[in-house]
This record gives sequence, C-alpha cells and structure tokens, in this order.
Amino acid sequence: MMHNSSDEDIEIAPEPDTDARPRDAEEKIQKQKSEIDRLEKERREYLEGWQRAKADFINYKKNEHKRVEELLRFAAGSLVTELLVVLDSFDLALGGADDRGMQLIRAQLEDILRRHGLEPVSAAPGDAFSPERHEAIGEEESAMPEGTIASVLQKGYMLSGRLIRPARVKISKGKSDG
Repeated sequence: MMHNSSDEDIEIAPEPDTDARPRDAEEKIQKQKSEIDRLEKERREYLEGWQRAKADFINYKKNEHKRVEELLRFAAGSLVTELLVVLDSFDLALGGADDRGMQLIRAQLEDILRRHGLEPVSAAPGDAFSPERHEAIGEEESAMPEGTIASVLQKGYMLSGRLIRPARVKISKGKSDG
C-alpha cells in the first residue's frame, strides 16, 4: 500500500494580520512616549523643587547671618550699658583723691566681666609653668624653683572656658651662685 502524501494532515497557518502588527507597535510607542513625558514632568518637578529648596537655603543663610549680627550688636550693647556704671565710677574717682574709688571701679569691672564668662588664668610666683595657659616672656633668677613661674608680667584670661589671652610670665632660672 502506498501512502499518498495527500492523506497526511497539512496545517495551514493563517495569514498574519498585517494591520495588527503596526497597531501593536504604535500602541507600544505611544505608551513609551507617555512614560517619557511622565518621567520628564517628574524630573522637572524634582528639579524645580530642588531649586526652590536651594534658594530657600540661601535665603535662610542670609537671614541667619543678619540675625547673628543683630544678636552680637545686642550683646555688645548690653555689655556697654553695664560698663557705663564703671565709667560713672571713674568720673567720681577722678573727682576725688581717694584710692578706694579706683579699687571700687576695678571690682565693678571684674564683676561685670565675670558675669559675662571672663575668668583670670591662675598664675603666681612658684606655680608650675603650663604652656597651655602661660606665655614665657623670659627667664630670671629667683628664689622660686627652676622652671616654675618667677613673676607675672600680665594676667591671662579665659572667656567661657576658652583661653583668650595667656598669662605673660617669666620663668625662674633658680638662685644665682654668686
């Protein structure tokens, strides 16, 4: 028996819908364009938001700088107002020959400065020299042990715990052998 090739099942594929392919591609392109538009809009919004935030920050810095300057002027004004009492005391002391007037003025001034955070740096003959708090101006012979403070030339001060001027001192070389 011979088989005829005509007996075999032959499948015939339907012809592709040529109109569907371009329509699908066009829909895909349209979706991508919409997505691009959406992303570009989002990018613009982020950029504009960043630019606004940057401008706000610049304005904040300017305003903060002005506020700090005003605060410093106010603080200086407050200190000057307190020092006027000392100035008045000077006027009174200069009118009289009493040494107590000058001592009173010094005490008033020290009190005002102490309330504003000023503290003297400890330095006295015989104290150990500390380069963090003292500035050595020279050496001199003295009865104090060698390497300690022999004399204080100028007081040092700290403001709110920070050194603003070291005490200027002379260091002892010890006693002379002569």
